[in-house]
Amino acid sequence: MSNSDYIYEYSIGENPVECLGSSSCPSIYRNVNWSPDGTMIAASTDDNTLRLYNAYDIVYQYSTGSTINKGLQDSTEIPHGGTLLSYAWYPFMSQSDPASCCLIESVRDHPLHLRDTSSGRLRASYTAYDAKDILLSASSTVFSQDGTSIYGGYLNHIARFDVQRPGLPVDLQLTTPSRRSRDGIKGIVSCMAAGSSGLACGTFNGHIGLFTDSSGMQSWRVPAEYCGSGLTSLVWAPNNVHLWAGSRQSQHLVAWDIRDLRGPWAVVPRTCRTQQRMFFGFDATGRHLVAGEMDGTITFHDVGDIESQPVRVPAHGDLVAGISTHPYYPLLATASGQRHDESQALLESDNSLRIWAVSANFAEK
Repeated sequence: MSNSDYIYEYSIGENPVECLGSSSCPSIYRNVNWSPDGTMIAASTDDNTLRLYNAYDIVYQYSTGSTINKGLQDSTEIPHGGTLLSYAWYPFMSQSDPASCCLIESVRDHPLHLRDTSSGRLRASYTAYDAKDILLSASSTVFSQDGTSIYGGYLNHIARFDVQRPGLPVDLQLTTPSRRSRDGIKGIVSCMAAGSSGLACGTFNGHIGLFTDSSGMQSWRVPAEYCGSGLTSLVWAPNNVHLWAGSRQSQHLVAWDIRDLRGPWAVVPRTCRTQQRMFFGFDATGRHLVAGEMDGTITFHDVGDIESQPVRVPAHGDLVAGISTHPYYPLLATASGQRHDESQALLESDNSLRIWAVSANFAEK
């Protein structure tokens, strides 16, 4: 379901969003992602379940201007035997091609699994071992842009698998020459982002590595005032020049221009006083960055005018952990929920997933 002839840019004014559909579950939401064809939503929850929602009707009704039925029902629930750490859609997924309906997922103490999103069945497994023949557990995973390779991020390792050859990796490399070396990136590879400019990897130790075919690996460390207690998300801006990073226990989102890595290119505020991963995304032009906040609001930042004040919009009754922008339309999926300790026991939790229509302008590509 594409709108490939046009590109949208958020137009953030008064009342910029309208809720089109919602769902809830007993467990907190950790993350949410639109499928590449824009018809499904994958959401991970704290009960080690991957929930797949069919959003075709809502998207179709929005695109045709029809009256929208605001219900959003579970399509498939996939339970796991361990913590679901990371997942990524196959980049050319389309419901019109059942073979392409899959995603890669990383579960603690398990190999990487290629999962069929139509039936929930396991299609293939991808396994990496260290020099002592101990199973490596990936903390992050992503497909290459062309969909032929799968990358897994491990403790001081990155593995590349051929999608068509399940089993062992075709390439397993250390991210640092030795434990004592200051070169490379150190620690658990906690987040990854694949783009035309290369594969970006971030660690809980605050290092970022950029892997390219032409120049190998470039690495740098996030300044301590922006690093918090480790990187949890990396996102390429649509121009594939600016790489944005988010950290847990941090008050900022930080961007680098990969053409000049002497220091951050931009910094915007985003409160994250938690160990929980909090995600963010961009509209199709890359002009607006949208991020979730701990108070249940979503924040729109105009990165074309960094000095301007962000626009905050109430969205949920609890921390907004998951943010995902639709690939073709100005639709936004958000997911909320957090663990409450004894001092917060009286607070009402909000474990919900919602789809929003954002006011936008369209232009021909």
